[in-house]
Amino acid sequence: MAAQPQQMSPQQQNAMVRQLILRGGALGQSYFPPAVDMWQQLNPILPASVGPGSVITIQLRNVGLVKRLVVELSAQVNAGATSTQTLTALGLANLVSNVTFIDLGNNTRINSTGWHLNAVSSVKRRRVFAAAYASDTPNGYGNNNNRVMYAPTSIAANANTPIRFMLEIPFVKNNHDLRGAIFADVTNAVMQVQITLNPQAFVSSTADPTLAVYQSGGADLASLSNVAVQANQNYLDQLPRNPQTAAPILPALDIGTAYLLNNTASGLPVVNQDNGFSFVNARSYESVTFIYDNNGVLNVNGSDLNYIQVTSANFTQILRYDGMMAVTSERDIMGCDFPRGTRYLDFRHRPINTDQYGNMQLIVNPSSVAGSAATILFGWEAYGVIGMINQAGSLPMAA
Repeated sequence: MAAQPQQMSPQQQNAMVRQLILRGGALGQSYFPPAVDMWQQLNPILPASVGPGSVITIQLRNVGLVKRLVVELSAQVNAGATSTQTLTALGLANLVSNVTFIDLGNNTRINSTGWHLNAVSSVKRRRVFAAAYASDTPNGYGNNNNRVMYAPTSIAANANTPIRFMLEIPFVKNNHDLRGAIFADVTNAVMQVQITLNPQAFVSSTADPTLAVYQSGGADLASLSNVAVQANQNYLDQLPRNPQTAAPILPALDIGTAYLLNNTASGLPVVNQDNGFSFVNARSYESVTFIYDNNGVLNVNGSDLNYIQVTSANFTQILRYDGMMAVTSERDIMGCDFPRGTRYLDFRHRPINTDQYGNMQLIVNPSSVAGSAATILFGWEAYGVIGMINQAGSLPMAA
């Protein structure tokens, strides 16, 4: 008896369909061209008077496999009457204090900050997002357009300046990995992204400037005016379809996975002690970015950290860095330093799968805690299987 042909696994089927969408090819007797990579402008819903604290709603188009939004925000910053305004360490990345995205199935895929999304967009490209480098060639290439991302380092008292911020809101990690893509060609549901402009974008000289855009030299704060928003939706259209049924041919595992970007904050860290923070179960973690806000002080070289450690449930040390080794690792990935006080741990070569490893801990051991307002601000990048992401919990670290 002739051997039966081996049936493809779900993973093999998913990989085949993904390549069919991205590169085209033959399936059975039919040839399918690659899907069309589309960019379409959207018209966000703006409040009557847009300013710090305003929520901007962007309704996505229900079409194709949606990959990302890129949002352009421009405005004018007006300095106070008597004080110079100085750009903070994280600067314009703090213009957006929250981005929330709830998908068609009512799953919260994104609930994070502008600084975290900006960091993730940069790391994935191994260069600062939307940045340009100077060139010494005589051909005109280089940093010619200085208004793609723009905010001056200081604004004189009673002066004003335009600012511009580009924010990527990704639903997939990159253009070659469709995990997290959303099949939006439906008629019975809508998707919205909500962007909150930072209500604390401008702070006084005595306030903690970590999450602000500009800090005043005195008590009079800057203000925001002439806010304009343009959203751009990126999706794959003209997907391959079954010749018999006309149904779209979709990568089932990819669209059954959510690309998750979330942020959390710690309580007051304990100096010279292991402060543990759990990786949520039923996730596959690509990275963790965190800011050690040491009571308003952002250390440039990590010298206020004894070490950073990733530990499994049986206390196996998977990773252990001191502050300077963390900076070295970040330079190896980006070719430059992150903003002051920001540390980045990359797991893309072998994601931390909390189904496989069990309960995992990120441990931060600070050598200095400068005051009662010290905190650690986390940004988590992970994948989760839809249907499990709202059910998974994680055990707290034992005291």
